[in-house]
Amino acid sequence: MIDINRYLDSDKILADIGACNKEEAIKALVGAVFRDSKTADFPINEEHAVKAVMERENLQSTGVGNRVSFPHARIGGWKGFSLAIGISRDGIDFSSIDGSPVNIVVLMISSQEEPYIILQSMATISRIVMETGLVDSILTGRYSPKQIKEKFEQVNINSTEQILAADVARPVMNHVTLDTSIEEATRKMHLNKLDILAVLDEKNKYCGEISCLDIFDCGIPNFFKSLNTVSFVRHIDPFEKYFKIKGDLTVRDLYKKGEFFIHNDATLMEIIFEMTVKKKSKLFVVEKNMELVGAIDRFCIIDKVLFF
Repeated sequence: MIDINRYLDSDKILADIGACNKEEAIKALVGAVFRDSKTADFPINEEHAVKAVMERENLQSTGVGNRVSFPHARIGGWKGFSLAIGISRDGIDFSSIDGSPVNIVVLMISSQEEPYIILQSMATISRIVMETGLVDSILTGRYSPKQIKEKFEQVNINSTEQILAADVARPVMNHVTLDTSIEEATRKMHLNKLDILAVLDEKNKYCGEISCLDIFDCGIPNFFKSLNTVSFVRHIDPFEKYFKIKGDLTVRDLYKKGEFFIHNDATLMEIIFEMTVKKKSKLFVVEKNMELVGAIDRFCIIDKVLFF
């Protein structure tokens, strides 16, 4: 993917960042980037760099889960790629997607001329964190910046130039099982503003999905389905009078078997193909054994690939 160690210097590692919130953490890490660097290397000053990173952070949290956050910015005229890492043993609230506090904050700043280096770096570090237990290793000991850098150097992760499904997927915070009642499924959709939910089988493996459309299709009367228009009946009794769901139905009765999934090593091109040619608005990302590891929707592509 990318050689992180090429950009990671021990003087850009804060072994105890001492920040109480994400803005303090970002200020500390931007300060580490500017410290001992030539002012001429940067097109803006430290204060404006902090502002640029915070503006991106305020658009959407970069807390991707697994106790890691990737605050970043692309700045026109920025020379090279800047990387700084802060360690917080107490954890910092980054409004992470999985709700967990962040223990490792990875600041990245690049030029606008290298749009993918941030995403590639994030993908590499995410794999290091998920596959090696590096976070626990760092947090259980009192390591110096030099020792933390050495820990990164000791990690071997298979490299690839491709952005894979696992790199852009978001954690799945809500799912249902085959035995979940339709009432509970619709409640989850309502509370979390979700159009589609992953369905897990008895072995806790992904087996399909259930959508609002599946529930609508079940709940409306058959005569509605044969109409070309409802304009001539638009003023009759409220629709909810006709919309009925049997109380004993479960997800097993309505779900679709595995149409919206992609394997975690699928490439970005394969993801785009599924979403455009096959018109799938959401894809559940699974391991080879069908364990659910995340989800990708069209916003993920816009957010992480085009604007990350």
